[in-house]
Amino acid sequence: MSGESAKRKSGFKISKDPLVLMGLIVLILGVGLTIYGLIPMQVPNYEQISTGPVPITDSLGNFVNNPEVYYKAHYNGTGSLDQVLCSPSVNGWICYGYQFLDTITIFNGSARNYGFIMMVLGVLGIYGGNRLAPFKPKPKHLRPIAIRIDEDVCVANGVCVNLAPAVFQLKKQETPSIFAPLVYIVDPYGADNDTIIQAAEMCPTAAIIIEDAETGERIHPPLPKD
Repeated sequence: MSGESAKRKSGFKISKDPLVLMGLIVLILGVGLTIYGLIPMQVPNYEQISTGPVPITDSLGNFVNNPEVYYKAHYNGTGSLDQVLCSPSVNGWICYGYQFLDTITIFNGSARNYGFIMMVLGVLGIYGGNRLAPFKPKPKHLRPIAIRIDEDVCVANGVCVNLAPAVFQLKKQETPSIFAPLVYIVDPYGADNDTIIQAAEMCPTAAIIIEDAETGERIHPPLPKD
């Protein structure tokens, strides 16, 4: 009985990963666009039967405000002038007359193509969100640590002093010297472990050595695998 109930509970679940949710939304929109692109639409079919200019003013000197109506009123050709389209020109307008033939069935190819692309992107987003490990913050170093300075490689960069001034300071020089003052440890408990480790990681020469105070395990810099 317990096995059957477990099977019933283990259904398909949508991950709450942002990439998965975004992919699901894009997939749904893509399906909608694709379906819309597959729906047949009836649109009128026109044939161009005439073209001609329309002046800026009529014979009485009045401005022609509606060139489509003017062109249709002065049309004397054969065929039914069912639609007129005009575009501005230097001396007025150029108008085109169309005659209605019948209705034709068309499909929205752009919607279908964009919908297909969105479906592919949505599937990739869902797949990537499920496959990729979600971002996890680094665990905090709560165990006590031991700190020491390797003076042979210290170049007094000063980045550790800026990040943890209560822990690291530069030695004061009593007499002038061509050598930079080395770093020394003021208070090993002057900052939290994560701040101290960050200061050690930012040291360009890895002169700050940090170990686990209980186990002696090297935390930074990591020991060679050999």
